[in-house]
Amino acid sequence: MLPRRWHLYVVDLEPRVGTKPGKQRPCLAIQPSEFSEAGLDGTVILPLTTKLTPGDAFPLRVRIPKGICGLEADSDILVDQILAWNNSLFRRELGSLPEALVDKVKAALRDFLDL
Repeated sequence: MLPRRWHLYVVDLEPRVGTKPGKQRPCLAIQPSEFSEAGLDGTVILPLTTKLTPGDAFPLRVRIPKGICGLEADSDILVDQILAWNNSLFRRELGSLPEALVDKVKAALRDFLDL
């Protein structure tokens, strides 16, 4: 599978290490698609969690409402958990993130990384 930027995928994140999320979970591909097309084996992702923080945790988290890309529960994108993961561990595509949420993720990444 060649992950595409701003698409959600179920990714196998096992084994869990430290604060890194484990198990199969939805993740957002944030790496430009051209890198996957160029033959790189990995993709930079942001994992999602259903353990929501109360209130607004921007820029560390961006909320995705239930139903977006078929998600069964409200979820937070973990902006501070940037991972590079092997493409062979991408299990299935869930869909493309709506543009308004892409803009929120971009803003969160700029703030978090102080760009």
